[in-house]
Amino acid sequence: MKIKFRALLTMCGDPVENGELIIDAGNIVEIATTQSGNYDADLSDCLLMPGFINAHSHISLTALEKKLSPSDSFADWIRALIPLNSDLDDESRIRAICSGAEVMRRSGVTALGDYVAEPELLPVIGALGFRSVLFLEAIGFLSEKATTIRNNLEEILKRECVSPLCQLGLAPHAPYSVSPDLFRHLALLAEKYHCPLSCHVAETKEESRFLVIGDNSLEELLKERSAWDSRWQAPYKTPMQYLASLGILHRLIAVHCNFISDDLDIMEENNVSAVFCPQSTEWFGRTQLMPVRTLLDRGVTVALGTDSLASSNSLNFLDELRMADKLLPDVSRKEILAMATCKGAEALGLQCGTLASGQKADLIGFRVSPSYSGPWWDVPFEPHRREVDFYRVDGKPDTLSPGQLPD
Repeated sequence: MKIKFRALLTMCGDPVENGELIIDAGNIVEIATTQSGNYDADLSDCLLMPGFINAHSHISLTALEKKLSPSDSFADWIRALIPLNSDLDDESRIRAICSGAEVMRRSGVTALGDYVAEPELLPVIGALGFRSVLFLEAIGFLSEKATTIRNNLEEILKRECVSPLCQLGLAPHAPYSVSPDLFRHLALLAEKYHCPLSCHVAETKEESRFLVIGDNSLEELLKERSAWDSRWQAPYKTPMQYLASLGILHRLIAVHCNFISDDLDIMEENNVSAVFCPQSTEWFGRTQLMPVRTLLDRGVTVALGTDSLASSNSLNFLDELRMADKLLPDVSRKEILAMATCKGAEALGLQCGTLASGQKADLIGFRVSPSYSGPWWDVPFEPHRREVDFYRVDGKPDTLSPGQLPD
């Protein structure tokens, strides 16, 4: 396939103008700076770029849209979420998953890192058409349950082939909901099966207090759930230090990271990637957020994610870009687009996120005016944009309803 374009952001070099893109068998073969004719697609009015990578989501919670409100107590928010999520019937959950996926696709998401708490949803989420890492989410604070949980997850890793576009990962939920033994088990499983590992880390003050001195609110929550381990003792460590002591921090994909100011060295030394979720951060009204500028300056990989509609108002990734632009005044739009593309691919270990020879042909396009003369980096941030105008995963046409997005 040969595509003519007005401009192209490679995300690994300078923008290319008035050239052509050649794709074969789902891979990019060449990006030429000249135009030779005989095109399969004439996008001479479009800016092309890699598709967005949503590096952290909980798409199975989409049916909880507008059913929760922010709370001063993180434990209270969890208390409200659990029964609402448990009461969802399968039909409502799956219908909402498909609806949320459509919003993501229309806003340019081609790859997904999703936490899957119910293994039976793997075929559903794997069939959505994204290039994906589906993280098997593990929760279990009681040490005596660690071996059983580990064995169940290994059985899934052994047998599950979700789709050619998907791979599996492991996600110990958080330091306050996973026992030390289970953390260790999952680190060994990830190493054995060569799969990525992700965890919510340093998200709230309660979590940090729980590990440093013991936090009553999270302890009470665990007791209410019959999940408290009476042998637990606070390790007197920050979340990052604690995970490092358990051998789980190396190459971890750490989500949220709002309270990490004392742990920048340890993140850098362990090659930890971070995922920033702008709209979720805004939804909770957080005043302390991930120090993205500092992390970028230190060479830490930072990606973008939507989180879920239990803690955000939108799964539209263009909204996510604009919120990042608002919350990170010291981060350039070029850097935010890198977080949304190549850095997300780097964090998840996916062969996409850039447009270059040999890379997967996951790309999106935005129509631009013939008179447009501004920086190409600004186009996706324009406030009127709600959808992309061109979409490909693995070089194939989009999987939305026919006629909704042009070929």
